Amino acid sequence: MTTRVEIINDFLAINVKPGKTIQDIVEASGSALPFGCRDGECGTCVVMIESGMEFLSEVTAKEVTVLKTVGEPSPKARLACQMKIVHPNGLVRIKY
Repeated sequence: MTTRVEIINDFLAINVKPGKTIQDIVEASGSALPFGCRDGECGTCVVMIESGMEFLSEVTAKEVTVLKTVGEPSPKARLACQMKIVHPNGLVRIKY
């Protein structure tokens, strides 16, 4: 059972098993989504979840802190390196 992850900017769609991070997915797919520290400290990988937030892991305290630091107030904003697919049979649409 998988969840479909669409990276809108790159016209990519990948079927993903729960447990994978968005970072894993992006790096395997050839997407141009940028990453910096890969540890949720720099904010380089801020993305907007256009749909499917319910299929992703909860926002971490680290994400909240970094998103505030980089001035991103949108409730759709997440750090791609911190979130994971946690539920199957869904659709997650990501824009960066």
